[in-house]
Amino acid sequence: MTTSVPLLPGGLIEDGVLRRDFAFLPVDGRLELALADALDAATSTPAAVTGALQASLATLAGRAPERHRVDALCVADRQFLMRRLAALLGRHSGWYAATCVACKARFDFPLDPALLPFKPAGDGFPTARLTLGRRRLQLRVPTGADQIRVLGLPPEGRREALLRGLVEGDAGALPAELAPRHIDRCEAALEAVAPELACEVVADCPECGQRNQVEIDPYGALAHDPDLTLQEVHRLAWHYHWSEAEILAMPRGRRARYLELIDAARGMSQ
Repeated sequence: MTTSVPLLPGGLIEDGVLRRDFAFLPVDGRLELALADALDAATSTPAAVTGALQASLATLAGRAPERHRVDALCVADRQFLMRRLAALLGRHSGWYAATCVACKARFDFPLDPALLPFKPAGDGFPTARLTLGRRRLQLRVPTGADQIRVLGLPPEGRREALLRGLVEGDAGALPAELAPRHIDRCEAALEAVAPELACEVVADCPECGQRNQVEIDPYGALAHDPDLTLQEVHRLAWHYHWSEAEILAMPRGRRARYLELIDAARGMSQ
């Protein structure tokens, strides 16, 4: 029996070769605290995603996950990896909350985000080609670096600035003035070749039956409280007198089992 290896929806092209493979580091306390440190140092969500992936990936497209390579991933690849990371960290509770748009009732619904579908990259990835008037254009699919690049700009100017930074090759440049229809055509061409994750689901309200469109945050792995890890380290060190380094090096499953044994010895569980 063979086990399928997960691959990036898009991938990285380096030295003319597209690679989609990746591997995460083993999840232990060291990784949990490294993630917390990376998030503390970040100044924005895209920067936090880069830091989290650098801290958690063992390899990316066959090489070390250097910052510039993680930033070079398209947005959907970064979302895909963050969703995989959340699953590895056990951040998927299986239940999500929503508020009904019709009756305003608050309700919960079950969901495993790891099972949400995604659209793989289209032909020509990561480059989209189109014609605007007499201009033949080549645009590359946006990356994490592009997200970070436009964050310092006023919100109303980010959409156009993002597109202008995506022009590549000698095919031509965007017009000096972009009409909304031009921007729409550029974005449609990019969407045709870019991979995409499902970040919205339909959930029925149990009170009135209304169908609700609910957004699912692809960056749930960023919601990490390092105090939880430190509390577990404290409990294990208190009972077993192990060092912090020894406890942090344990796989998460083994650490959890020792905590269960502590609770059992105290009569708190069966």
